[in-house]
Amino acid sequence: MWDHLLKRVDDRAISMNDLLRLQAWARSQPETPEGDWYKDFGSFLLCGSGAYPKTVLAKGMKPFGDPLD
Repeated sequence: MWDHLLKRVDDRAISMNDLLRLQAWARSQPETPEGDWYKDFGSFLLCGSGAYPKTVLAKGMKPFGDPLD
């Protein structure tokens, strides 16, 4: 997943500001639901299931699961 994320940063499809938002969110040790979820970071969406992130979607792509605040 990180390789995919960093490639999008290099392509400038993900802003550095949004990447810093992801970092702050991850450091906060967020609680995630048991099922599928997604978190909108502005220029990308992070999708996961339970405690684990699964994929990164470009803005405008349809995520799966429940949105996280």
